[in-house]
Amino acid sequence: MVNRSAVSARKSSSPRPLPLLSQISPRQFAPGLLVALVAGLLLGCAQTPPVTEYTPAAPPAPAAEFTLQLINPRQETSTTTRDFVNILGRTSPDATVRVGDQAASVFATGIFVRDQVPLQPGENRIAIIARAADGRQLERVVTVTRGVEPIADFKPSGDALAIKVESVEPAHDVGLIRGDVLALGFRGTPGQMAEYRLGHSDWQPLPEVRDLVSDQPSGQYRANFVVPAGADSPGQPIQFRLRRAEFAPGDSSASGPTVVEATSRGQVSFWDEAALRLVRVTDEGAALSFGLHEVRLGGPYRAELPAGTLLRVVGQRGDNYRIQLAPGMDGWVSRRDVDWAAPGTPLPHLAFTSISIYGETAADQVVIPYGAPVPFAVTPTTSPGGRAAIEVDFFGAHHAATWLSHRHTARVVREVTVQQVAADHVRVRVELHSRQLWGYQWAVTNNALRISVRRPPLLAPPPASPLQGLTIALEAGHGGPNNWGARGVSGSLEKDINRMAVDELARQFEAAGARIVQVREGDTNPTLAERVHRAIAANADLFISVHANSAGSERGYLRVSGTSTYYKWPFCRDFSAAIHARLLAHTGLDDFGNVGNFNYYPIRANTWMLSMLVEQAFMSNPADEAKMLDPGFRQQMMRAVVLGTQDWLEQIRAEAGR
Repeated sequence: MVNRSAVSARKSSSPRPLPLLSQISPRQFAPGLLVALVAGLLLGCAQTPPVTEYTPAAPPAPAAEFTLQLINPRQETSTTTRDFVNILGRTSPDATVRVGDQAASVFATGIFVRDQVPLQPGENRIAIIARAADGRQLERVVTVTRGVEPIADFKPSGDALAIKVESVEPAHDVGLIRGDVLALGFRGTPGQMAEYRLGHSDWQPLPEVRDLVSDQPSGQYRANFVVPAGADSPGQPIQFRLRRAEFAPGDSSASGPTVVEATSRGQVSFWDEAALRLVRVTDEGAALSFGLHEVRLGGPYRAELPAGTLLRVVGQRGDNYRIQLAPGMDGWVSRRDVDWAAPGTPLPHLAFTSISIYGETAADQVVIPYGAPVPFAVTPTTSPGGRAAIEVDFFGAHHAATWLSHRHTARVVREVTVQQVAADHVRVRVELHSRQLWGYQWAVTNNALRISVRRPPLLAPPPASPLQGLTIALEAGHGGPNNWGARGVSGSLEKDINRMAVDELARQFEAAGARIVQVREGDTNPTLAERVHRAIAANADLFISVHANSAGSERGYLRVSGTSTYYKWPFCRDFSAAIHARLLAHTGLDDFGNVGNFNYYPIRANTWMLSMLVEQAFMSNPADEAKMLDPGFRQQMMRAVVLGTQDWLEQIRAEAGR
């Protein structure tokens, strides 16, 4: 399972150790499984080709001690308001288990599970019986009392007039210009009369939203405030009040005080739209986002900006500034990544008359004059003709290019065009000869934006494997003492499962003739930026990240399962899809999808090579976890990754006529 961490790069020259088996506690695994793990690690050090088909491993030998342990629910007596309970526990791997009137699934880790055991209102006694192969039997009884649903956190009745303070909006400071729309509102006693005002202005009505199903008062009071023209005004809160309705029907009338009031936590300031407000990017790679939202991995991002870029600020929401890129086109940047520019700093504007295109040993170069620090975005895409392309969007610019010098040394770039997309918006399109982009990088140096377009590697001709001679960077997700990743239901750690998988994958790739670079060595935890740096420094041709997934167990431990692959950029889609197809064909796992536009930093930032991520299966699913801990299954799963990579390369080789 991927996570987000700091991206500051630190160089490391530590040697590559063997996986730290000493850091995998035997208590985390079922008896006999540690032997299987050792065998798997030793197998990963061998240099012989892998077997071609997966044969399920034999169950571990019965443990001398026969136990029955409950994991969920942990207590023999518990209460819930739900109509079912999920039973999870541990016993000997060779045992059979019944939970209530049905058999439970028992896995090689000794974990057993029965999902969604039905509960009747009141007390439910559930017998759990484990029977060993030699006839021994253990029994536990859990008592689960099913109660009624709790009352919602806030349902003001007709007997009290109240405003839920936590619901008052705006909750954060905002800066607005003419024409902006500000959402106002709160949650309070239904069926009453609500109003709002800013400062000492007149009170304005705040209508109540009626329930769409019942058409009854909902207690949600909402309004949209449109900012009028005006001069700068300091920040001040919005005042709200809820008045008792004098002629409300039925139980909508409220007793007690006739009026209650609340004040917004966020303050609202109005900005003169004629004033020029500029900030300067302080951190290299500052993210410019399309809008404000909460996403676990961040993004999507419109651009990642170089330090020194000047941005025009036209609004604020909490800790973010709204940026005007061009008329009708905005973006958002974190206040942490910028400083206010000195008063009198002019608004930058870019115009260039020429572009230079030429070839070097490893890449074609496209050099665009960049004489003004305007924001820009570099995005891989596909041209209308179906060829690979890279688009550079400059904001705060106009089209002036009349000299596009294309030298014969350029090998992969077919054509460069310039277009005025809209006012203050210029697009440079770099179109390739082929439909496959192998990677690119950009950098701002000497008042120029340099786009390096990578040339394809020389693939070995048939009948040799196209993997022969390629350099492949592998990342075992997570690592170190504080970044375990997900924890399996049996106690296994994702960082260890990823490490063992990558060691096996490296062995198989090397057996096929590829050179391997592991960007996380042993049980270390380099930053995500450092992992990318190591792959680029090795000039790898491909980057594969290996993780294990996890999901909640609220609806059951076996509900979510399967294997999946992930990519960020369109030019990596077919590579990821080829591996995904082989994983489905060779593992028998459920299909959790080939997921695009995924924002995990190493596959988003590493555009110098094709990059993708494998989520092997689900740590939260006992069946998936047991398979990932099985050395034979791990070998077959990594074989699928190798074959998928080879399938994609063979297709590329065939299209190139080799």
